[in-house]
Amino acid sequence: MALNSPTFLFLFLPVFLVFYSLPAMRFRNIFLLIFSLFFYLWSDPLYSPFVFGLVLVNYLLMKGIQKSSGESRKQSRLLAIGVAVNMVSLMAFKILVTYWQPMLDLAERTGLKVPNQIISVLPHAAHLPLGLSFLTFQAISMLVDVSRQEKPPDSDLHPVFTYLIMFPKAIAGPIEQFRGIARQIRERQISIPKAASGLRRFMLGFAKKTLIADQLALITDAGIFDLPPLHIPTDIAWLAVISFTVQIYFDFSAYSDMAIGIGRMLGFDFSENFNFPYFSSSITEFWRRWHISLSNWFRDYVFYPLERKQRSAIWLGQPLNIIIVFLLTGLWHGITLSFIAWGLLHGIALALERGRFGGWLKNLWTPFQHLYALSVIMIGWVLFRSPSLFFAWNLLKTMAGISASSPRLSFSVFQPVSILTWCALAAGILFSSPLLPAVRKRLVNKASPNQKVIIAWVQNTVLLAIFVAGIIVQAGTSFIPFIYGEF
Repeated sequence: MALNSPTFLFLFLPVFLVFYSLPAMRFRNIFLLIFSLFFYLWSDPLYSPFVFGLVLVNYLLMKGIQKSSGESRKQSRLLAIGVAVNMVSLMAFKILVTYWQPMLDLAERTGLKVPNQIISVLPHAAHLPLGLSFLTFQAISMLVDVSRQEKPPDSDLHPVFTYLIMFPKAIAGPIEQFRGIARQIRERQISIPKAASGLRRFMLGFAKKTLIADQLALITDAGIFDLPPLHIPTDIAWLAVISFTVQIYFDFSAYSDMAIGIGRMLGFDFSENFNFPYFSSSITEFWRRWHISLSNWFRDYVFYPLERKQRSAIWLGQPLNIIIVFLLTGLWHGITLSFIAWGLLHGIALALERGRFGGWLKNLWTPFQHLYALSVIMIGWVLFRSPSLFFAWNLLKTMAGISASSPRLSFSVFQPVSILTWCALAAGILFSSPLLPAVRKRLVNKASPNQKVIIAWVQNTVLLAIFVAGIIVQAGTSFIPFIYGEF
């Protein structure tokens, strides 16, 4: 049940808000937890018990770490167990999702008898439990933070469960730290202006998802990435890669907008996750603007510890630490060579930017800096989206025009692009830049009080119109993809 699905929009969310708006804060927290549990059971009934069990295990480990405060050896042992439990759970499912069919084929070739019940169940079971990638990282940060505190605060089961499975951020974050969310669970401000701000943010995210990301998915998910690159004309290859570049940004940032918006409606302040990443002038800047909560997590819980480790491990250095971080970032997205190559590409670019190349880059004309960053980003998205490194290499050759492509296939693969999709692509490119927010800010700063009221009314009217347009467009299709829901 995605946040933009009709079921969530017209059934789950309204019913929840009715219950949430009535009682005192402590009852609101109870309803938030109950509806979050129901959200998981509805969305992923197969693996919800596993997720709830994992949350319970993390809670017990956290309590153990709290009780062993002052016993560093015992704390370290419990923390290591917690990190191992979460990482093994995540990696096991990622391996299952990626390699279940090759493993079945290998068993068949080696004569190993696999029960028919397992063969029939595997296609349905081979998916990642709802939000597991984000849940495990939040659980690890919770355990690490508790172990670092000299006098860890006592935490009940309720705030831990709510923190880890709160439905607005369940599917794709943002990745929040426990101490901040636990404090807001205990006490937070709920007001009409804040709720209105959250509603506007949710409507904006919904419009971005339905009117831009989902329209571009009609290009990127139309089978282009399933064909041999030699059958893809150069112009179609560029169209597909540009469309995916815009789609993945609006798909993911739209979810973040909806999650942040719902959070505000409930009184929570979730962290921002995107800040016009395609406007970056380097890959270093890109990762300060793209998936900010994930970047901060790797910085705080992987990069900084590696930097401190340099004192006792002289073979570690900052460039190597950066590459290790981005190798893990690639593996977090998927255990395939394509994701590993994507992570290493970004890691190597960041490592180079910390050296002489970075100094040379800063002296370039600013448009060239943006062109460099966008080129690396798009090459990365080719790796990210391609089913294999071989496919990615040939697709890049096709885009460069150095690989002669075969004639178009006789059957219909490349459907005509509709006007709505072209408009979505143009709007996506425009809204990927901070141009419109800058224009709005300048207008507001120069406006009189009466003019500011008019600007606000116009903005809200336009927002409502595109929200309704998004509902209309979505009502005409059952195709509702979500890229980061797979990770």
